[in-house]
Amino acid sequence: MGGIGQQPPGARHCYQAGSVLIGLIEALIAERARDGVVEFSEVQRVLKRLQGGTEQLDRAFQMQEDRCRRNLWKRGDACCRENPFRRLMVRPFETLLTGDPVAFPRHFLPNYFQVVDAAFGDKLGEYEKQCRAVFQTLMVRHGNALSWEDFYADGRTWRILDHALKRLMSFLEGPAGQWVWVQTMSQPTVEGHKATAEQTDSVRAILSATWQGLMLEQGGPPRKTATGR
Repeated sequence: MGGIGQQPPGARHCYQAGSVLIGLIEALIAERARDGVVEFSEVQRVLKRLQGGTEQLDRAFQMQEDRCRRNLWKRGDACCRENPFRRLMVRPFETLLTGDPVAFPRHFLPNYFQVVDAAFGDKLGEYEKQCRAVFQTLMVRHGNALSWEDFYADGRTWRILDHALKRLMSFLEGPAGQWVWVQTMSQPTVEGHKATAEQTDSVRAILSATWQGLMLEQGGPPRKTATGR
């Protein structure tokens, strides 16, 4: 295990904003140095000046937020700091997030989560609470060996996914949901990338197919969504 201060593998981009902060501190302190010496009171002034934030830091954190989320998402071991419900809502189209080329790059996931948030509204917290409860139960059983595959394999997890996909797809079938999907999924990332209609259609097709598959397993009739899939 890495020690305190060591970066998780593949998470270097998460800390580039911190590097910007360090660079600003060094530059401001250098301005106040006299013969290589800086009084402690000057260092305090520099730190107080940075407490309120700067335009450079605002830009740095905004640019790195998506990269940070994307890099940490790649970690295979389950981590209590991550959101189990969001992980679950990506599970159906997880295969689109890997490969060469990647069918649906991870930097588009924040757009998808905006759609999920809109679909669940004030009920979102209930689903997140249910997923956390399952997760915590599995943590007791598996301890640090718990993986996301263990979480996905649990029957309670799939029951939550069944209900969640029913809510999401029902939302997307309505005019409001269709508008949210088109507008949100096509939003460019902070880096200027924009998902194509083919990419977003692939995600929706898999979500629909997974929902219908879960319904058939329970003996329910297959349903036709607004996309015809």
